[in-house]
Amino acid sequence: MKKGDVSIVLHSHMPFIRHPEVIDSIEERWLFEAMTECYLPLIQVYDSLIKDKINFKITMSITPTLMSMLQDNYLNKRFSEYIHNALELSEKEIKKNKENKDLYNLSCFYNERFKELINIYNNYDKNIINAFKKFVKIGVLEVITSSATHAFLPLLDLNREAIKAQISIGVKSYIKTMGQSPKGIWLPECAYSKNIDEILKEFGIKFFISEDKAIINANPRPLYGTYKPIATTNGICAFGRDMDSSKQVWSSVIGYPGDYSYREFYRDLGYDAPIEYIKPYINKGGIRIDTGIKYYKITGKTERKEYYNREEAMSKVKLHARHFAEERCKQIEKVNIDIKDKPIIVAPYDTELYGHWWFEGPDFIDEFIRVSSENWINYELTTPWKYLLQSKYVQNCEPAASSWGENSDYSVWLNKSNHWIYRDLHKAERNMIKLANTYQNPTEIERRILNQIARELLLAEASDWPFIIKNGTSVEYAVNRVNLHLERFNRLYDMITKDSIDESYLEKIEQIDNIFSDLDYRVYLSYNKTH
Repeated sequence: MKKGDVSIVLHSHMPFIRHPEVIDSIEERWLFEAMTECYLPLIQVYDSLIKDKINFKITMSITPTLMSMLQDNYLNKRFSEYIHNALELSEKEIKKNKENKDLYNLSCFYNERFKELINIYNNYDKNIINAFKKFVKIGVLEVITSSATHAFLPLLDLNREAIKAQISIGVKSYIKTMGQSPKGIWLPECAYSKNIDEILKEFGIKFFISEDKAIINANPRPLYGTYKPIATTNGICAFGRDMDSSKQVWSSVIGYPGDYSYREFYRDLGYDAPIEYIKPYINKGGIRIDTGIKYYKITGKTERKEYYNREEAMSKVKLHARHFAEERCKQIEKVNIDIKDKPIIVAPYDTELYGHWWFEGPDFIDEFIRVSSENWINYELTTPWKYLLQSKYVQNCEPAASSWGENSDYSVWLNKSNHWIYRDLHKAERNMIKLANTYQNPTEIERRILNQIARELLLAEASDWPFIIKNGTSVEYAVNRVNLHLERFNRLYDMITKDSIDESYLEKIEQIDNIFSDLDYRVYLSYNKTH
């Protein structure tokens, strides 16, 4: 019998970046890069493990916005164009690099890789969700949900109906796609505050993933730290992030992704090639962007980079995956003595780390799972829900308010750079609640307006926007998204309250912001009207 359990949890999220109104939207490429570098390679890994009869369990959260986009016809058409464009570029590179053995081999590698990914995509009928549903059915994957648009829930607590709407829509969206109710939820940014569990209970959620501080600083203090889940007063279990396994991957100092043999993220053909040559493969506006073809390895803290060597990188993957497994065995051995029940190590990561930021990440997952099936391993790979079904004892504690952001608090999402968002957001939330209470029997056109108003509020609430603003990356885009959705909210609000309906404007916005097609605005009814 194994002495403990290990649960890998991959959090898969993208904000709603569907832009049919823009020619060659740069932001849509965020999704296409994640599909090419993360989701399709992970599907390839899972299929390979199943084919080799490797028994494993892994958990993925797939947010409602990402689920929606992965099933969107327009975005899938655009993705197909994107990846075939990358394939065409790799073919040009093969011809161009015939005189340079290293570059020629790498060009061939990318060419074969793009062909494989296109085949996987086509095999699942150009719908990545089909693959994940298959893995759930087989029993190797547990998919959990998240809130509707990945809102930072504790900062919506002034209007609890807004939190309820985020969770309700997240659960319903999951059921519509997966055909069953979710057992667990990824609270956006692992952000927890008291009484969120009350809403989780209302919608049948059994567990959530939290930052380690939520567990360590819980009241009363848990006996076993993050090696056991705790249960809130409403009976919802919280699994805390294990920091040892986290640091080995996330740390910029000791983390595996920083190894000098791995592929260099910041050198891409889109920036290195002459503009005349690369122009057909970058943004149609002429802006240089990543193509996904990167020829160099990290090499070291130097500007001069050596060519990427795939065999060398794969050797490091094997070493690191085995080391990661050995370290988990040591942890289990150490804590098993003090815990009556089996301990669990919960290792949550952003899925986009595996493949996008760390190119070899999916190969690491593959190798770690294979090593974990060897006889000397003292743990079993599991999922949080499976662990709860087998667990004999869960301590009752109130998790501490926390997030997995800097300092484990809320400061990344509420600070001097982005605090301006919340006053307008809270005003919109109050107006949405008022509309839901007022319009009990709307006409068909009123119902459409009310539902679209709700969509605009949900999209404005995404935690991505304050996060991007704080980090100073695509600040203009994030600011514009918040303002745009609130402007649309206010225009539609005036339209219905002042009886000045502009149906052509409504149709235009319905086509652009088309998420949650079966949304019902009455999800915002006041608590005293629904309880």
